[in-house]
This record gives sequence, structure tokens and C-alpha cells, in this order.
Amino acid sequence: MADWLTTYEKFRSTPWSPTKLAPKEEKEFQKWLQNTQLFSSVKPYLAQDAGVSVEKLSNEKALKLMLEQPDYDYRGAWKAGVKEVISPYDNRPHWPSATPEGRMLKDPSHPTAWKEFFMQQYNEDPDALGLDTYEKARMWHMKQTPAMSLEPAFMYKDPFGAPD
Repeated sequence: MADWLTTYEKFRSTPWSPTKLAPKEEKEFQKWLQNTQLFSSVKPYLAQDAGVSVEKLSNEKALKLMLEQPDYDYRGAWKAGVKEVISPYDNRPHWPSATPEGRMLKDPSHPTAWKEFFMQQYNEDPDALGLDTYEKARMWHMKQTPAMSLEPAFMYKDPFGAPD
């Protein structure tokens, strides 16, 4: 398996686009999204960003604001039938970074897209290791990865042990 950092960097340079839905599917999707725990949990943040109280932010407007954020493929998540889970690290609902088939749902610019690649290599959530940023995970990974030998294997060695 390739190193997660290499795989993630390759992903970051690959074009990505969210799922497009037919009009009928779009209506079903929007109804579904408004009934998720994730929608309820982000609505206060959307209201704050919009400068209004939660009570004054309609679900339709909140939905529009949520879907304007281009770094997660909510429609792709819906089509793939993903389930939200409550994170034990922040007690908030989260959706996966990728579909069960491996299609990334997070845009390369998403601040936590790197976690999917980390988990593929280590089979562990970086949050469980206290690695809540890309930089912390990168540094941790570098400590886990054996450094290249300072003396390449092809370097000539005197068979009699004479000093260099």
C-alpha cells in the first residue's frame, strides 16, 4: 500500500466534483438532508455566519447556505446511503469522507480530507491518537516511518574493515 501522505497529495492534485442530481432526486435529497442530525447541528453555525438568529433562519435558507459550501458532496453521500455517526471526540454528527466503494465525498480542499487516507493506512481514526490536524498527523507518521539508512546498500565497504 502506498504511503498515506503520497496518496493524499496525489488526491489533492486530482480534479474533483460533487454529484449532480436530476430534479426529482434533488427534491428527495433536500427533504432527506433537512431531517438529518448533521443539518440540525450545523444550522446554528449557518445562522451565525448569516448574522441572524436560528429562529429566523428558515430550513430552506439554511439548506441553501449549507449546499453552497463546495467542499463536501452531500448529494453523493445521499446516493451512496451513508449514515451519520456521532463522533466520540466532539459528540457531533459526522459523515464519512468516502463512500463504501472508495469515492471521496470531500473535496481536496476540505480541512479533514487527509483523515481518510490516514485511516486507510493505519486503520485507526487519527482523532483517537490525538492527531486533530494534518501537521500533527504528518509529524506522527514521520516518526512511525523508518528513516532511510544513512549508508546506502550499494556503498563500498572494505572487507577487511580498514578505516575510511
